[in-house]
Amino acid sequence: MIECEQPNRKARHGKGKSDPIDAHLAVLAALRLDADRLPVPRADGDREALRILLGARHELTVANTAQTNRLRALLLGGDDTERDMARVTLTDPILAAVARRREPREASREQAVRHGEIRRLVHAVRAGRHTLAANRAQLQTIVDEMAPGLTRRRGVGAVTAAQAIVSFSHPGRCRSDAAFAALSGTSPLQASSGKTVRHRLNRGGDRALNCAIHTIAVTRMRCCPTTKNYGARRTAEGKSSREIQRCLKRYIARELYRALNASTTLTAQTPAAPAAA
Repeated sequence: MIECEQPNRKARHGKGKSDPIDAHLAVLAALRLDADRLPVPRADGDREALRILLGARHELTVANTAQTNRLRALLLGGDDTERDMARVTLTDPILAAVARRREPREASREQAVRHGEIRRLVHAVRAGRHTLAANRAQLQTIVDEMAPGLTRRRGVGAVTAAQAIVSFSHPGRCRSDAAFAALSGTSPLQASSGKTVRHRLNRGGDRALNCAIHTIAVTRMRCCPTTKNYGARRTAEGKSSREIQRCLKRYIARELYRALNASTTLTAQTPAAPAAA
């Protein structure tokens, strides 16, 4: 069992597009490679646990955002106090104050239904936040065991570190930091025209990993003095904000690759390479 890479479009041209054809071309591509160049399957175990937790976190985040938006919409239809609450950040004290509000004595059916739905959404939002906090704690525990010290780097949190580990899988999956940058969609692509020499962002690759690297870059641009100085220097050179972010993402991809590649825990979980035929 090996991990199959995407077939080359040029090699696939004129042969059609279907599942049997793609499977046949994938087998031919694997047979033509030397044994030492065959991709190693992704690691399981703790990496699979991280993948499951990240999938659950995405589902919880979408549901919590939808419930928060609906709660704000209902609060905007209430009295002046509720409208003021809807316009601020719904922190835990604000949610507790909303839940403590009593239904008016002579409330109409519409007001009674709105009040009951607001209380239900408040409890759902608070429960969702507690579940997300527990999810983050689980991610942090596994990340610290698999890649000690990774979350101590500037801008790298439990969620972004977990996504980096899941996409990286194990040493040997990516041959170099350039291959990891291509996997994460942070490798620069030529976009030169005439006398203008420039590169653009890569829209391919693992978009979840690209999102994690983007989050790290934005956090560093906001909080890291070294990154701020770098941004000011590149701005003085005439670089746009998007070009500066592209450069930062490439540097972050290289840093993550070296940190994950040097992790002894990830190395210990590397599966055995397939034997030569």
